[in-house]
Amino acid sequence: MGNDLEARRVTELAEAFRAYKSTMPELRVEVVGRLRHDKHLVHPVAGFHVRLGQPHGPGGVALYISSNYAELTRWGDAGAIRERFTVQFGEEFVWGDSAYPSAADLAHDLLAYLQFNLDAAVGS
Repeated sequence: MGNDLEARRVTELAEAFRAYKSTMPELRVEVVGRLRHDKHLVHPVAGFHVRLGQPHGPGGVALYISSNYAELTRWGDAGAIRERFTVQFGEEFVWGDSAYPSAADLAHDLLAYLQFNLDAAVGS
């Protein structure tokens, strides 16, 4: 897959998360890097972060997504717990063994997973 196509797909996913800002003001989407020739597009290898709760430390979760991998970090009283998994940005968006027809569908499920982990972090 070409770099620009991957960049468009990663950008679609970042924008799908941003669509939740109106109902989840604590949600933060932070782009790590953009393409040099098109600053609107997220660089697929640099990716982006999605954060809920505390920015860092107990009571927060962060999801890093790039075209290479994704990693969820949950901070609790005992420190950080990390979980790495695969994502793919082809015709469908793929998270682990599940395929999604749109970025919005994947963002919805990943956001639910973030919320689940935030609840676990706050309860730990």
